Amino acid sequence: MIPVLRPLKDPAVATVWSGLAASTIGEDLFRVAVVWIAAGQIGNAAGYVNAAQYGAMLAVGLLGASLFDRWRADRAMIGAKYASAVLALLPVAGFYIWGISIPLLVLSVMGLAAMRMVFNPALQSAVPVLVKDREALQAINGLFDATFRLARLIGPVLAAVLNALLPVIHFLSVTAVGFVASAVAVWMVRDRVVDPANKPRVGRGGWRGAWDALLDGARLMLSEPTTGALLLVNAFANGPWSVALQLAIALMVVEHDPHLFGFHGLAALGLIIGTIGVGDVIGNLVAGSVRFARPLSTMFLGYVAMGLGFVLLALAAWGLPNPYKLPGMMLSGMVAGLGGPFFFIPMITRMQTTFRGAEIARVFRLRLAIMAGSMLVFNLGATPLFDLIGPTHTEFYLGLLLLGLGVVGHFYYRRREIEPERTPRIVADLE
Repeated sequence: MIPVLRPLKDPAVATVWSGLAASTIGEDLFRVAVVWIAAGQIGNAAGYVNAAQYGAMLAVGLLGASLFDRWRADRAMIGAKYASAVLALLPVAGFYIWGISIPLLVLSVMGLAAMRMVFNPALQSAVPVLVKDREALQAINGLFDATFRLARLIGPVLAAVLNALLPVIHFLSVTAVGFVASAVAVWMVRDRVVDPANKPRVGRGGWRGAWDALLDGARLMLSEPTTGALLLVNAFANGPWSVALQLAIALMVVEHDPHLFGFHGLAALGLIIGTIGVGDVIGNLVAGSVRFARPLSTMFLGYVAMGLGFVLLALAAWGLPNPYKLPGMMLSGMVAGLGGPFFFIPMITRMQTTFRGAEIARVFRLRLAIMAGSMLVFNLGATPLFDLIGPTHTEFYLGLLLLGLGVVGHFYYRRREIEPERTPRIVADLE
């Protein structure tokens, strides 16, 4: 069996994974629907809808830690998913009263982003409890990461299929069903995701408590400089990634109209994002199963692939005529998708072995807050960029930024990893 799939032999892991898969597929379906609806209603200003969720994530990540750390992991995860289901249905209910409502859509997007800040840190703190064999941490991180990356494959493809069966607004109804399924799955194995010896940390309330929690997460990051640096690099890189993947491609489809065999519009967008998901899954199977001899420098090759893929995607949109444009954009997207797991899985495994219990949740929540800040800045800047140079040029330059980050990081950490190997040889020669 592929190492990344071995944790599924444990029924509790399989249950959590199945619920996580249902909710993440629904959430990616939600993202496709929201971007498509917003692009149709307000054009390039769709970037502001995307930015709203990152504003919510930043606020909750910075201010909510002192509250969430008082909750047990199972209660935080279950409550977040039930609340997410209600929030996903808000625009659907509004549709039957006012029609498409951008304010309700923004409220839903912000609410789901806030619930993500409750669920994801709780999940990360629960993983070392769920897996008794610490050697299996890399495999289960690969498995859970595969859940999110499979969603990028299945969610958009599902959007292309459902587009012929349901109004786009009801993609949000399907999302709500996935959230409920995830909550039920965690409830079924709630005793396996809680460490009785790890009591929830009770901190001060109000602004002082939020500040204490924020400083605590920062101190933990600074206490482990290499791990902290990797978390910060990943948080920053999510900014250009989010614009390149979640916004620019949708607007490029509108601008260039790639089509093949009757697939166009939303269906073409679903196929492009779906092939990015294929690359994600392939990269995940490798990164979750193989232990790299030089993990730090290899991690940054993931950003090289990601940036190169986005650059090629823009070049395909510019340079290829139909019917070759859509296949070219799909293949370029697959290259971009390969890169993410090579950085993320080793980073998460390193974090979970460096920190313990509530420390994991605090560090991960701070990383999410910084990530949200980066995404907020890049998404707020996306609309002026789209107006100034267009979505395709924006995709190209963001791809170059990620490519440069990967090249610099790779050579910097490669030198650091080679130097310890040389030292024993020098000592041996002297002896």
